[in-house]
Amino acid sequence: MHGLGLDGARLIIDAALDAARAAGIRVSCCVVDAAGDEIAGIRMDGAPWFTCGVARSKARTAARMGVDSAVVAGIKADHPELVTLIDGQLPFDVTTLPGGVVIRDGQAVAGAVGVSGAHPDQDVAVARAGVDAWLGR
Repeated sequence: MHGLGLDGARLIIDAALDAARAAGIRVSCCVVDAAGDEIAGIRMDGAPWFTCGVARSKARTAARMGVDSAVVAGIKADHPELVTLIDGQLPFDVTTLPGGVVIRDGQAVAGAVGVSGAHPDQDVAVARAGVDAWLGR
């Protein structure tokens, strides 16, 4: 496998948007690299304005923590001070909202995708559709 890059981000976003359309939902989608830096992001027509920032936060959290953003809720519940200390070291707010899905290149974190705008389970499903497309390329 190769690094994520712009072509990979576009593949992920296209597959995620296809999944969102098929589910009849409107979302924002953001793809970041392993450092949490944005590669590409998009907001579907009709998705709320704030969903871009939420999707970015979900993706950044997943990439930098190395786990899906929803997993961070368990870490926070078990070790609240740890998440507070981590949060203070990052240039963005860590989130526990579902919809940030880590992307792995073998065992290494290649980046993450974040989706926001629908029910949390739908956000996760749309994000996973994007990751699955990248893994199956």
